[in-house]
Amino acid sequence: MAYAFERHEPVPAAIARIMNEQIVRARTNLTDESSPIEERVHDARKRFKETRALLRLIRKPLADQFAIENAWFRDVGRELAASRDAEAVIEALDELELPRAVATRIRNKLRAAQQQHPPLEPIIAKVLDQLVVAQARIALWPALDDSFDTLAAGLRLTYRLGRRAMKSAKTPDELHEWRKRVKEHWYHAQLLRDVWPAMLKPYANVMQDLSRALGDHHDLHVLRDLVTAPTAIDAIDAKQRALEAEAHVIAARVYAEPSRAWLARMRNYWKAWNE
Repeated sequence: MAYAFERHEPVPAAIARIMNEQIVRARTNLTDESSPIEERVHDARKRFKETRALLRLIRKPLADQFAIENAWFRDVGRELAASRDAEAVIEALDELELPRAVATRIRNKLRAAQQQHPPLEPIIAKVLDQLVVAQARIALWPALDDSFDTLAAGLRLTYRLGRRAMKSAKTPDELHEWRKRVKEHWYHAQLLRDVWPAMLKPYANVMQDLSRALGDHHDLHVLRDLVTAPTAIDAIDAKQRALEAEAHVIAARVYAEPSRAWLARMRNYWKAWNE
């Protein structure tokens, strides 16, 4: 089933279903020996990010359990992060128009550094064992109300934080923090997409474009700290400026409404959908 709420499905049942499905999908990703190990890790980390976004949606009703679950999925994602993050920097390099000799020299340096990361197999084995425990914990969560209000505070907070970050993000680190809020809002848009597919599916696609622009900006920031060639630095700076401009053009439309107005619109969509 999809990473989305379904019509007439009780909210507590939907939350439990999506959580269970994401854990099962993560296990499937990590054990799929037909795929390269880096791809398996990349796909599993997506599941963990989607899971954390779902947790943030119900942060208030989840109460103290939120901190436990959020920290666990954050930490397990970090354990798997090093290899994929290194690959993302190499992909960022490949997007730059550089002299072949310069690009080859930098790529070889990045590949050599990537080989220094600890092997992934023992980490994956540990994560697979821990996922069994994480899935069992879902049954211990506090009872959730079957109401849009269960989701409302999380929806509004994520939107509001993204809107606030859009207005203040200037440095690479601030832009990276903004991207985290954007990704959470993108995942929330995916969860709601069937509420009004003609409107919310394109909206989720736009949020994905915004997340991609900010993610590419961050990968280039990491790459910039690893290179010394002036041609590479100039190319990175130019690409980052273009990505930042693109992000702000998209975000000006995404975050045009105050959070209260945006949430009221989502509430009305939800009500119409379920009636």
